[in-house]
Amino acid sequence: MPLTVALCGLGSAAQRAHVPALLDAAEAGTAAIVGVCDPDPARWQSIDPVRGAGAYLDVVDVLDATRPDLLVIASPPSAHLAAIEAAALRDVDVLCEKPLGIGPGDAAELRQLAARHPDLLLATVHQYHHAPAWQRIAAAVGACIAEDRSFTLSIEVERPGTDPLSAGGWRARGQVEGGILGDHAVHYLAMCWLLDPDTTLLSCNRTGEPGRETANVALRLGRTGTASIRVSYAGAARHNFVAASTPDGSLDLRWADGELTSSTADGFVERVSVGALSDRQFVNDLYRALYADLVGHRLVPEWRAARTAETLGVADLLTACIAA
Repeated sequence: MPLTVALCGLGSAAQRAHVPALLDAAEAGTAAIVGVCDPDPARWQSIDPVRGAGAYLDVVDVLDATRPDLLVIASPPSAHLAAIEAAALRDVDVLCEKPLGIGPGDAAELRQLAARHPDLLLATVHQYHHAPAWQRIAAAVGACIAEDRSFTLSIEVERPGTDPLSAGGWRARGQVEGGILGDHAVHYLAMCWLLDPDTTLLSCNRTGEPGRETANVALRLGRTGTASIRVSYAGAARHNFVAASTPDGSLDLRWADGELTSSTADGFVERVSVGALSDRQFVNDLYRALYADLVGHRLVPEWRAARTAETLGVADLLTACIAA
């Protein structure tokens, strides 16, 4: 039987990413959207392919009416915890958009909820993990950690303000919705946590007004590695840069928008065209791989436990950044 899915929130993320990926899964016979909810009824009619699903104002109503296998949460961050709890009380698995851990008590509440419902799948949308260039960089850094080699992971993200396509403008409400740290830095916090669950926050600072802020994060990975993350809504253009390097030059990988460059100590340089994290469509398309992974592994106990641990660990790390 296909995985039955209820979708909470019909804003930009749902329309551009979740619904297309779920419709692909429906066409393949692996998933079916059985219900949607959004407090704005006009959005129910804005997504033609899901008009056949039941539409509701509230997450509790869609859960009780449809009894899905999975609740997908694509509402603003401040609404995530309440929706997760509603699903947990009904033994419904969860896939929630990032970020989680934007308030001082959020991470602790998540851990308590997971402890009360140990069989619950609590997964977060960290779709960047499915980009091949991301995987190559992560594998190279993981090898450095395993071998106790010194390395530096450097990340830069620039956006000219918040996403203009974002429904409701929640990204500009940094004090209640996580701001630039929850919107962009969290993806890279997730990379670091997955590489080393003992990742240590060294420092974090955030400057600028909500919607135009810049944040800098410094982390310790493994015994001898460091990561620096600079994310900004005050950029001149959409730009993403990820680099991993070692002092001896044995590792030098640079992912600048759509190009991955690999250099060796003896001067050999390889350039490969890859997808760009600054390209909205490329990022949206990664949801297809995310859902394929979920559908294929949702019933595997080890995978479920790993995804829940990832959600809790990254929420802890984001909470620490925002508190700092």
